Amino acid sequence: MGIGSMLKMSLSPTPRWIKDVEQNGQPALATVLSDPKEIIEGVAGYRGKNGWTDFEADVQTEVGERFAATTKCRLSQALGGMMEPGMKVNVRYDPKDRERVVLVDDVQTLLNYRLKPQ
Repeated sequence: MGIGSMLKMSLSPTPRWIKDVEQNGQPALATVLSDPKEIIEGVAGYRGKNGWTDFEADVQTEVGERFAATTKCRLSQALGGMMEPGMKVNVRYDPKDRERVVLVDDVQTLLNYRLKPQ
């Protein structure tokens, strides 16, 4: 899968649905599937607002259901947190529309995940 199809970046203001899911969505644990090298290559030389990007994830709800999702995150979360395949992250999702999934961990939390001994 090419970078164009893996990475979609929006520099527009945060969509309303993202704010709604961040505040009111159901919590879940997601396993990152996307390779961060593709995200980094896709935004090389990026300057400006902290826009939104996508990464692929396997989401597991608190009741044990699993589903694949294209998950929204800020560029700072993806790049500053140095996300990698297999990394577990906290997300929130809209139970009425499972295509609406948002990463909720901040950059420091993501870095701490990487520093934890396995």
